[in-house]
Amino acid sequence: MTSRATQAELLEQRIAENRASQEIDLVEWIFERIPVRESDQVLELCCGTGGQTLRMLSALGDRGRLFAMDVSSDALKTLTERASSHKSQLFTIQASLDDLPSALRSAGIEQSFNLIFCAYGLYYSSDASTTLDAAFSLLKRDGRIAVAGPFGPNNAQLFDLVRASGAAIPDPVISSSERFMSQVVVPWAAVKFQSVRISTIVNPIRWSTPERVLNYWQNTTFYSAAHRPEFERRLAQHFAQHNEFVNEKWVMLVEMTDAR
Repeated sequence: MTSRATQAELLEQRIAENRASQEIDLVEWIFERIPVRESDQVLELCCGTGGQTLRMLSALGDRGRLFAMDVSSDALKTLTERASSHKSQLFTIQASLDDLPSALRSAGIEQSFNLIFCAYGLYYSSDASTTLDAAFSLLKRDGRIAVAGPFGPNNAQLFDLVRASGAAIPDPVISSSERFMSQVVVPWAAVKFQSVRISTIVNPIRWSTPERVLNYWQNTTFYSAAHRPEFERRLAQHFAQHNEFVNEKWVMLVEMTDAR
């Protein structure tokens, strides 16, 4: 699962299919709730190819800095190319979540942060609570942590179709998609911070052709080539009766302030 999750090409395809067909602009929704100040020093974990990074960079002023960390060198290369107009504000760090403190030290980064942000990636840590503890130690006194990710019946319609095609959804996928935010992030936040604000949305993804659905699935961490023929057959049956396939993304955003 982790190997496919960190491949920049697959990530780009998943993001593109979601972004092109989403009912709500997820990036706008997040940063309507998590404002970035011009002078903020930001640490972004699991930045990927920059879906949220570019939005935060656009809000920073001359004194603001964003330190973007990801395990994929290809993803960081793509991000750097996209953020060419923000060279003085962006610093990239190639490292896994499990190496957070040592990675920053190795990069000569010894400062603390106003905002530590992670969207769709914290669950790849081998011990998310330890990673969050490390992030907590890097906060300024009035700093905040924000984590976004899926929860509840996220991807239910696609999961149902995959299962009906005979493929199993690996438990790590189910855990990260449905349980991680409520069972790991929220309890940790409640212990570490006096104020925890939780926002949620249901964001329908409306795919208008079978090819769009298939392209998304084949770039996911739960793709099964062996079950593709049956998946395609069932997908064709669906589109014979409907003009779109709707897959619901259930999203939780946890903002933590006032550290204990």
